[in-house]
Amino acid sequence: MAKRLTAQAWIDFALAALAREGFEALKADVLARRLGVSRGSFYWHFDDIETFHARVIRQWRKVATEAIIADVELREAPDQRLDVLLRHAFGDGAALEVGMRAWADNNATAAHALRQVDRRRRTYIEKLLRELGMPAPLAAVRTTVLYWAYLGAAVSHYRLSGPNLDEIVAQLMCFARA
Repeated sequence: MAKRLTAQAWIDFALAALAREGFEALKADVLARRLGVSRGSFYWHFDDIETFHARVIRQWRKVATEAIIADVELREAPDQRLDVLLRHAFGDGAALEVGMRAWADNNATAAHALRQVDRRRRTYIEKLLRELGMPAPLAAVRTTVLYWAYLGAAVSHYRLSGPNLDEIVAQLMCFARA
């Protein structure tokens, strides 16, 4: 019996492929082959590759930004929220972030979404810094530095954990409070 995939299974697999292999893997025939199904399964769920890509991008935005912000917002105190955000940023694997940024270099739709996500993230970081009592001009500058640190860590392919993560987060928290 042939395996039946949901549209969400295709999208989740595509995100994993983007993180592992890059945007070149986001083709119906490549994904179908790796999933062990026919391309017909792909076209059962998606009218065309552009529709599929739009759904993949939407899911990336959800998991890489909105779900993290929702998790951070579960904390009451601004310093707790910033701590959790930094742990996500510097402790989670960044392969998907790197894959998305490479895709954005080659795809206008992905580039547009990436600009929106960068803006959303930076606005959120700045909001957290303002909640910690930082004046707006300083919060804007510190947001830029923190975000650049995150991007640098992402492209370094180095994942922090344990005491290393604790030390980086502690230092960044000092930077955010100064």
